[in-house]
Amino acid sequence: MPKKVLSLLCVLPLLLSGCGNSHQIESAAIIENVSVEEKDGQLLYTFYLLSDSETPEAVGVPADSFEEAQGLAARQYIPHLSLAKLELFLIQKEVMHEIMQRDIEYISTQASFSPVAYVTLCDSAALEKVKKSAHAQETIEKQLLLCKSNHPEVNIHYLSVFNSYADSRRDCFCVPYITAEEELKVSKLMIHKD
Repeated sequence: MPKKVLSLLCVLPLLLSGCGNSHQIESAAIIENVSVEEKDGQLLYTFYLLSDSETPEAVGVPADSFEEAQGLAARQYIPHLSLAKLELFLIQKEVMHEIMQRDIEYISTQASFSPVAYVTLCDSAALEKVKKSAHAQETIEKQLLLCKSNHPEVNIHYLSVFNSYADSRRDCFCVPYITAEEELKVSKLMIHKD
């Protein structure tokens, strides 16, 4: 009898603990990349959902920061938002001085983000290509890796950009810059810290 009671006491907490606040992978809205640009005088963060569609599924969220956009997206637009598989953060060059350091710092301090996500500056034409074709992200990622192999000084991951901002011994650092006229091209761009 004492063995049965002891066994029941050991098994009972396991049965009662459950996973009440968890989200099944089938119900999660997995975000593959995020872009930020200025539209009509306001910052627009666009969340691209993981999909097998040729045209990306995207939700635009007007906000003043990545943190605010993530909160608004989760509450109002994308239930069960998951950024654990974030692969690419695209920043329109025109807004980099306004948001880049702050948003990279926020992303770098969140345990729920993938530590290997890429960050790059881009022009408006590159953002338009990303909005129209799911293959654009793959092309950008390949171009970023090629850029890094040819120019090791270029910071392609958000943690390396975060560390470059934090390094008081450096006045500047390089990040990738994507342009798109006929095709997507990556070059390096020097960022001078304020």
